[in-house]
Amino acid sequence: MRAIILLVLISCLISCAEAPRKSTGITEVENSSHLNKQAPPECISVFHDFFRYIQKQEPSILTDQESQNLWFSKLLRKAFAEHIKGSGDPKDNPDYPSNGTFVGVWNRPTTFSIIGSRHYDYRDVKNPDDNRAVIDVLYEWDNNASLDNQYPGTKSLRSFVFVFEDGKWKLDDIYTFSDEYASPSSLRGYFSKA
Repeated sequence: MRAIILLVLISCLISCAEAPRKSTGITEVENSSHLNKQAPPECISVFHDFFRYIQKQEPSILTDQESQNLWFSKLLRKAFAEHIKGSGDPKDNPDYPSNGTFVGVWNRPTTFSIIGSRHYDYRDVKNPDDNRAVIDVLYEWDNNASLDNQYPGTKSLRSFVFVFEDGKWKLDDIYTFSDEYASPSSLRGYFSKA
């Protein structure tokens, strides 16, 4: 009799252990569908071309429609166009957009470096366009204080987010992380507020 009671008790314990548990949150699982990859070389090349372009005053990205179509995602082009419309007269607005808006700092850094990149390609039947890359860029100012260098010894991190759209890598957003001089922000979000 004890053996039967013991077997019934063990069966109950096993059943309880195998019964589905009610979750109190989102369950974390290993993502085995994709490997961690760096941004593709073509995307890094697009970043370099774009970054060289925005460091110049001319041609202006504000009026260079061909460059906007080449480098901006549809969502960024739309937000940028709305921001320009809402910015008023350039003579009356010291924050009127320019190429420098995409560098994202008042005082240009001495150097920049790509410190990392990631590629997220989750395209499938339900998400045919889910192909993104993030390029992390560190701005640095040298230690010599001057009118040209108002942030001596400072570092600032930006993430340039690209999407693969219309067969090309296109800038979709730029994220700024908080530091002594900057608040966290999204460039496309900033454009959409205007």
